[in-house]
Amino acid sequence: MKIVIYIARFLLALIFIYAGIEKIFLPYNPSVFKSDVEMTDPKFFQFYDFLMGTGYLYFVGFFQLLNGLLLVFKRTYLLGAIMMVPLMLCLLMTHIFISRYVGFILFDGAMFLLNGLLIARHFKELEQVFLKPQSQWI
Repeated sequence: MKIVIYIARFLLALIFIYAGIEKIFLPYNPSVFKSDVEMTDPKFFQFYDFLMGTGYLYFVGFFQLLNGLLLVFKRTYLLGAIMMVPLMLCLLMTHIFISRYVGFILFDGAMFLLNGLLIARHFKELEQVFLKPQSQWI
């Protein structure tokens, strides 16, 4: 099981480090980006152009890079995996509701499941932290 965790960690780390570097440092060329996927809803490209124009994608890229780097180290990979949950949910929901491209949906879904595997391994520890028994409801 350890080897599966290592592979999942480093696969996710490589993907998210690359995605973060791409968003932060590489120039955005809409014509190349749009020619990559012909079956994607055009609204996705409008949405992506809007996010790029406002600078929000730099924010997303920073957190992709940060989470990818956190996944590399044994001491910080759980923090990176937990921080990645909202980011991956946003990516997955963007492709489900806006792009509607099955390839992106399957890819993001697989990455989300890999990340879930990393987190599920620590369920007992996280349960003690986040779901502490309480004497009252409020």
